[in-house]
Amino acid sequence: MLAISQPTHALISGQLARAWVDPLCEPLLIAAEQHDLGWMDWETAPSFDRDTGRPHLFRDVGASLHAPMWAAGVERALGAWGSHTALLISRHGGVIYRRFSDRHRLDEADAMAARHYLETQDPVERAWAQALGFDEQRLESESALIAFVDTLSLALCGELPAPLELDAPRSDGSLQRSRLSARPGRSFDFDLSPWPFRGTSLVVEGQARALPEGERFADEASMRRWLRSPDRVTFTARLTSVEH
Repeated sequence: MLAISQPTHALISGQLARAWVDPLCEPLLIAAEQHDLGWMDWETAPSFDRDTGRPHLFRDVGASLHAPMWAAGVERALGAWGSHTALLISRHGGVIYRRFSDRHRLDEADAMAARHYLETQDPVERAWAQALGFDEQRLESESALIAFVDTLSLALCGELPAPLELDAPRSDGSLQRSRLSARPGRSFDFDLSPWPFRGTSLVVEGQARALPEGERFADEASMRRWLRSPDRVTFTARLTSVEH
């Protein structure tokens, strides 16, 4: 089994966006591949899950921890790439805290952290959008694209099981339901329909860490030694259009 970090998953999201059938602007492409920027520090020293003997999965970490990380990531994005990219990353955080409230609000502290993120980021997002001259249709379309490649990347990385239905944005701003299916007997090999990318197939690539034999660590110290190791493995995932 492979352990794939959030920033690596986001990098694959960016590869998907860069293969999109319609040309996309660079700030949008950067937002797609850097949307998990806020997780970067945590991924270098994740907490240890004693029940599984592995690092905690991102979905098992509450908003009281990652909402401030996400807000800090937005600030980093602003400093590195400007308000367009920062706006989209901020909005994607809002999508997560609104759409997956049960998962991210594990207790009252998590609920408060999620509410604080939404309440503090909303006026900032509106100010950035106004300064950029973006209307709501553009914002919704670009945010929908990031949400689509994010979800698709999670499936390609093995985090979400296929078959899976996703909403892909059309050029007119509307959403089109897509279906992802795993090819029987083939790891990291999927069919997707309708097909939103250039060409008839697409291969994405990233680096991951192989979990030890038995797929768990004896203790946290063992996990920390594993994290310090430079060893990586390259993995690929293939998407194929079923319409050709």
